[in-house]
Amino acid sequence: MLLIALISYSTLLLLISFWAQRKIRDEEDYVVAGRKLSFGVTTATLLATWFGAGTLLTATDEIAAEGLRVVALEPVGAGLCLVVAGIWFAKPLWELKIFTLADFFKSRYGVRAEMLQIVTMLPSFVGWIAVQLTALAGIFNVLFGWEIPVTIVGIGLFALLYTWMGGMWSVSLTDAFQLSLMISGIAILAWHVVTDLSAVNGSIEGLKELWAKTTVERKQWIPLHQSRELAEWFGWLSVAMLGNLPSQDLAQRIFAAKSGQVAQRASCTAGVLYLVLGAVPVLLGMCFPVLFPQGDSSAVVIQMARHYFSDAMMIVFLLAVVSMVLSSMDSGILAPATVLGRNLFRKWAPDSISSLALCRWGVLMIAAISVGVALMGSGAFELLESSYSIGLVGFLVPLAFGLFSKLGNQTSALLSMGVGIGVWLVELLFGVEWPLAPLGAILALLVFYIHGRWFADSVPDS
Repeated sequence: MLLIALISYSTLLLLISFWAQRKIRDEEDYVVAGRKLSFGVTTATLLATWFGAGTLLTATDEIAAEGLRVVALEPVGAGLCLVVAGIWFAKPLWELKIFTLADFFKSRYGVRAEMLQIVTMLPSFVGWIAVQLTALAGIFNVLFGWEIPVTIVGIGLFALLYTWMGGMWSVSLTDAFQLSLMISGIAILAWHVVTDLSAVNGSIEGLKELWAKTTVERKQWIPLHQSRELAEWFGWLSVAMLGNLPSQDLAQRIFAAKSGQVAQRASCTAGVLYLVLGAVPVLLGMCFPVLFPQGDSSAVVIQMARHYFSDAMMIVFLLAVVSMVLSSMDSGILAPATVLGRNLFRKWAPDSISSLALCRWGVLMIAAISVGVALMGSGAFELLESSYSIGLVGFLVPLAFGLFSKLGNQTSALLSMGVGIGVWLVELLFGVEWPLAPLGAILALLVFYIHGRWFADSVPDS
């Protein structure tokens, strides 16, 4: 029954993508959906992209093990990222009428800044896609006994196919469809958990009982009385809240909205909804030690789903998890692929090859590399995934200065990016426990400002 539901669901996604392909006439349609996405679709694709399997599965496990302080990353930091993007960045970015963030770095700071942004951006997407592939293959291995390497290849081909066909139109429309499944699955599970906490079904009494049975240490959201832990907490909050602002997958959805106002409102709305939906992993993680005191704090959500759901409801829930993975994966493929096609391949490809074709070649290449990395094992893709904080240390400062001031030029940007990425490399290579990304961003800010203020004119280097 589950296999039939999965095949039917996959077929429907392909049909949506095939229909979306009819909307593709040129590069603008493929990369930014012709800049025609409505408020509802823009909000849905932003929320579906952000609320991935990592939000539900990984964050819940972390909260079950560590308590409330983990919410600095998920959902608080990630949700506030969308709100900050909506308030300050969405409208100015949309009004530039560009296709990629690399376009911005090229026009504002020159080709060298563009190339540095591309080269350092790609590994984080490849690592993220590899994580999603491995996680979903692991679920299918448990459910159907499918061999993980073969399943990774199969999932990669499926994601490649429906992303390749319709580009941003496929991704946006399938995200909107997948979002309904995601919300249904997690809402039903949350209802069962709260009901189990109290004899009064679904009442506030269940939450009161949870709070009463939770230890003081696990209730601590912000570690105000431990200076080291407090610094670490704010470090992770800043990485989650600011690190994804200069990200192509976020920017691509902003560019695809039908107006700057729509992009602004959709991003803020998605951020608020993310915080609301993100309360579910927090609830599940806090409930688990109370409801299952002998349970292992790994795969918490799957354990709870198996305990509470009937076979029919388990199908809905597992399709919701698949939706979360695929909605993150297709965005992870399309974002770097369009940058490859437009900002890298276009420089050397003959004019006879269209930019649309180059972007599709980019989709093929990113999907193939990601599958290869996933097959190499967890060490490879976890190393690449750790580069997610490059956005904060390397690109946020030049993006903000470039959008909101005329200060600085190419050298200012390159120095700032180099210093920030250098600090990140220290954290990565030497295994520093405290997150150095906020320090790297501060140093990058100082370097950019000092050079831009006293050593550069307001005109970018050629």
